[in-house]
Amino acid sequence: MRWWIEVAQKNLNRAKLSLSNNDFEATAFWAHQAVEFALKAKSLFIGEIPPKTHNLKRLYDIVKDVIKIDEQLLSELTPYYSVSRYPDIFMGVPSVHKKTAEKFVKFAEEVLNVVKEKIGYH
Repeated sequence: MRWWIEVAQKNLNRAKLSLSNNDFEATAFWAHQAVEFALKAKSLFIGEIPPKTHNLKRLYDIVKDVIKIDEQLLSELTPYYSVSRYPDIFMGVPSVHKKTAEKFVKFAEEVLNVVKEKIGYH
């Protein structure tokens, strides 16, 4: 579980670095990864083996009784794993605006902080 949190933090740092480099598509991808890894850590903490999925909603369904996060933002962020890895889904990687990238970084940071607090990670 500790490993998942540590990598979630690295992914959040990557999202912030991408944001500072104006690479907003990469920002969205790394924010997604930070949220995904945080949710998988929380799953392990409650004794559930997380499924091998990048679907944030599916991962959140496992832990939603013990943590609360913004489900609308979660749904908005979820597709960015697939579209950034498989550009043929939308005929190319959709451009991500700066405000959207900033919103995703803030959300990823909030999710990671909630998970850290709930599992007592320091």
